[in-house]
Amino acid sequence: MKSTKTWLALSLLLLGAAQAGPANNSLVVGTSQEPPNIYDPWATNNLAISSEINGFMAASLISKDNEGDLYADIATTVPTLANGGYKLTKNAAGDVTSNSVTYSIRKDAKWSDGSAITPKDFQFWLKVEQDDRVPVPSRDPWDKAKITVNDADTFTITFNPPYLFADQVSPGLAPSASMAGAWNSFDSATAKLDSKTSGKAINDAWVKFISSFTTANNLPKVVSGAFKPTQWRSGNSLTMVRNANYWRTPKGGTDKYVQTVQYRFIPNTNTLKVNVLSGQIDTLSAVGVTFDQGLDLQRSQRDRYKTYFVPSATWEHIDINGFSNVQKVKDLDLDDKRVRQALLYSIDRAALTKALFQGKQQVSNTFVNPIAKLYKKDAKAYDFDPAKAKALFADAGWKPGADGILAKNGKKFSLNFTTTAGNATRERVQQILQAQWKAVGVDVNIQNYPSSVVFAQDFIGGGSNGKWDMLMYAWTADPSLEKGNLFSSTQIPTAGNGFAGQNEPGWKNAEYDKLWNQANTEFDLSARVKLFDRMQSIWADEVPSLPLYFRVNVYTKVPNLMNYTFSAYSLYPSWDAYEIGWSSKGAAEVNTQK
Repeated sequence: MKSTKTWLALSLLLLGAAQAGPANNSLVVGTSQEPPNIYDPWATNNLAISSEINGFMAASLISKDNEGDLYADIATTVPTLANGGYKLTKNAAGDVTSNSVTYSIRKDAKWSDGSAITPKDFQFWLKVEQDDRVPVPSRDPWDKAKITVNDADTFTITFNPPYLFADQVSPGLAPSASMAGAWNSFDSATAKLDSKTSGKAINDAWVKFISSFTTANNLPKVVSGAFKPTQWRSGNSLTMVRNANYWRTPKGGTDKYVQTVQYRFIPNTNTLKVNVLSGQIDTLSAVGVTFDQGLDLQRSQRDRYKTYFVPSATWEHIDINGFSNVQKVKDLDLDDKRVRQALLYSIDRAALTKALFQGKQQVSNTFVNPIAKLYKKDAKAYDFDPAKAKALFADAGWKPGADGILAKNGKKFSLNFTTTAGNATRERVQQILQAQWKAVGVDVNIQNYPSSVVFAQDFIGGGSNGKWDMLMYAWTADPSLEKGNLFSSTQIPTAGNGFAGQNEPGWKNAEYDKLWNQANTEFDLSARVKLFDRMQSIWADEVPSLPLYFRVNVYTKVPNLMNYTFSAYSLYPSWDAYEIGWSSKGAAEVNTQK
């Protein structure tokens, strides 16, 4: 056993190494989650950790900085109405009937193997994206997009019907030269299968296809971003090195910036915290420690590292299984809004956020982020009211049994509550809510699994198969692009559609769907605000999910690390990957964390 003095000396040595920047100009990032795959161009797995890591490896035509302003990456410039790159087509009444965006690809934009990025790579991506056999979370807005190639470097995307945010989003791209053959094999193998009766077989074929390009055993062969993967040790780490064929050059030259990035997967957030304290990692991922652990780290930081609490667009919530075909859903009346309302009235979210987060994480009453222009400030609040909860349960036929647990037709109100195992904050939230629900007669069994299990398509998307009763997790989206997609009935994942879509509770509301369709083509902001106002009123009355709070993202980084920053708009610190570096190695600071 090492003596205390020896251990301190070792820790200080490690801390010194992290603060000064590694001699080999590398960066070590700690995260509490490991993605099931990486660099899936169609984001069939769009977990936050996947998106963050993909940010190092994936370029896009245009993207957003920390202020929400667009910048060009693969494209030569950002298309706008002023420069003619963005166009609206209107009818005689002045309604927008279609819109289009024209992009020019930089002459020096290349894949990591040195081949040119061309319009064909965007066409291939769109072809796959639009294929009903592919289980993308949402095809919107690309299901109504068409690409027309103008010349070797220029193409136009036309949306008909028009897409509201056509000038603010970038289509994906995929290396057609290396993936087309495998795609053709998938196409041939599944061409004659009926998606309604052979959904599983099609999905299995898809998994076989995408897994051959995106897993630890089959690392992405060609990427477009500033870094490319070189090694993925499952359960341990993922290493990326700088892509020599990436085109943007940071100030002073690429050699002055980070050359190697290693993500270390440490699912237990307490262990992750210890790694920060001992200097084993240089910085934390946006998917890192919990809020209270961040407070602990802040108290211990001195000049070794700095702790940041970044307002995010991440919504923590609990989905309620609403699939009426599931017997347990019927038995417990989870498809009855009175029961869902009662579950929400039973829990004291204001006290919870005050106790766990010092009130810094705002209680949410709707799925729309408070910083979004579409946010409804006066949405139904469901302040803690156990008496009202009991009345709603009684109205739905649930009465307390001899043991205090609600019962009806010989069934007890007992349900499972699932989240990602090892997340200390979520586990504390579960315990608090479990006690509050018990006080009104609801028996809750905590049943957690590793994030790799929870976010596997057949689990999180398996509500229709009764995989879960209540599921707590988070959703992250750019608040300037709020579409209301999460709760459109078109986005309900089932085996029949290959688990595409993220309306995990399976909620259907005809009026919401109608308003959602209108909002997607309403170019007048004030009119769209009114549509979303009604959509949020419907949603807040039905509560297909129990809204908890909007999170702040906690992370740490050593003082010497430059340009590792993010905001609710840029979402992840990898947004500016090519400029991340150490000041001791000559990296210039161009972005400061706010």
